[in-house]
Amino acid sequence: TIYHAEDNQYVEIPFKSEGQANYFNMKAGANIGFLRFEAGFFQIEIYLNGGLNAIFELEGATDLLGFDGFYSAGLSIRLWDVVALQAGIHHFSGHWGDEILAKMADINPSANLGTMSLLEYTRDNSWLISLSIEPIKTLRFYTAFEIPMQAAWIRPAAHVPSFAVKPKEADKPLYEHIANQEGVTPVEYSDSYLAMRIQAGTEVKFPLLSVGSFFVAGDIQFHQDGQTNHQVNSYDSDNPWEITLSVGGGFEFNQSYFDRRLRIEAFYHYGRFPLLNFFYQRGHYITVGFSVNG
Repeated sequence: TIYHAEDNQYVEIPFKSEGQANYFNMKAGANIGFLRFEAGFFQIEIYLNGGLNAIFELEGATDLLGFDGFYSAGLSIRLWDVVALQAGIHHFSGHWGDEILAKMADINPSANLGTMSLLEYTRDNSWLISLSIEPIKTLRFYTAFEIPMQAAWIRPAAHVPSFAVKPKEADKPLYEHIANQEGVTPVEYSDSYLAMRIQAGTEVKFPLLSVGSFFVAGDIQFHQDGQTNHQVNSYDSDNPWEITLSVGGGFEFNQSYFDRRLRIEAFYHYGRFPLLNFFYQRGHYITVGFSVNG
């Protein structure tokens, strides 16, 4: 867990005396489309989606490490049932689990936690543009581009671009406000740093009679905030963007088979831990699970 210390640096304060290797990840969400208009090959509608992503320790009382909240809203355009374009706003923010805060105090009796500030990863709100191309029913490519709005809440201070201003107070730079909240020195970045995120991926399906399809998929994300090294005054335009990579596959049953679309999958992930407030924690992860849609 990252806390702020008095020497103008972010430091990690452990909440467990031993390593933890297994976790339970639970996601729930909804996607709603309304006010749809169709004319031949052209479709347009307003979309609204949102949900929660939570991770628990897979041991003992399965304590909650934290949960992420997210939502998006905007316009979706579909052409020839092949190309889909979405544009709108995107919010996502991390929240700490209560259980780990008590553990942190127990195993760090010499740390003065009262003088430190618990950091959070927040993007409230961002502009998001995404494109999906499905030339055939068994092949899909997609990409997405995201950049924070000028008036938006962004945390931690080390990630705040200089163009951002405090919502409802356009004369106040956001990096100064967040840095003062965290108790660190405000740092103004060059115009080249925009806190952007770029994502791309593909999925290929192999149908199996009328039951469903095997699939393989890959996804890669580039985080410009990686150029900050997630530390106060460590940004350099020559630093590389941080990369998160996922590859895997599984089996997806046809919706008519279970009256819901059931997917069984296994993925290898390299990069950030799949919980926003652990943005600084990188590693290799194997996930096995299932999802239900419809």
